[in-house]
Amino acid sequence: MQQKILKYGLISGGVIVLIPVLGSMIIGTGPESYRMGEIIGYSTMILSLLVIFMAVNEYKKNHPDESISAKQIMLIGCGVSAIAGLMFGIYNWIYVTFLVPDFMDQYFNYYIETIRNGGGTQQEIDTQIADLQQQKEMFMNPLVSFFVMFVTVFAIGFIISIVSALAQSSKVKQVNQASI
Repeated sequence: MQQKILKYGLISGGVIVLIPVLGSMIIGTGPESYRMGEIIGYSTMILSLLVIFMAVNEYKKNHPDESISAKQIMLIGCGVSAIAGLMFGIYNWIYVTFLVPDFMDQYFNYYIETIRNGGGTQQEIDTQIADLQQQKEMFMNPLVSFFVMFVTVFAIGFIISIVSALAQSSKVKQVNQASI
C-alpha cells in the first residue's frame, strides 16, 4: 500500500506543480493572469487528485483475493493527498520566496483593485480592504502560506477519498448482495 501511496502521491504532486509552472510560462505571472491562474490551479488540484481512484484500483488489481475496506481506501487517498500537498506547499514557498518575491504584494494589490471596482459602498470597500490587509500580513509568513497550500490540496484529496471510499464500498456491497 505504501508503494502505491508514494507512486500516486508523486504523480499527483508532480502534476499539481508542473501545470502551474507551464501555465505561468504561457499566460504570464502578472496581475492580468491571476484569475486564469486560479482557475488553472484549482482545476489542476482536483484533476490531479483523481489519481486516488487509480491508486485504489491498482491496489485492488494487485490484491484480487482481498477485499479493500473503506478505511484502506481513505488511507490510500489521504496518503496520496498528503504527498501532493507537501509538494505543492514546497513549490508555493519556493515561488513566493525566491522566484517571485513580490508576488504577494502584487496579488493583494490586484484584489484591492478588484474590490474597488466591485461596485460596493465606500464603507463595504473599506471593510473588505481592511480585512484583506490583515490577511496579507498573515500570508506573508512563508510557513502560513505553505500550510494553507498544503491544507487546500489535502482537503480536496480528502473529499475525493471519501467519494472513492463510498463508491468502492457500494461496489463491494453490490457484489456481496449479488452472491447471496
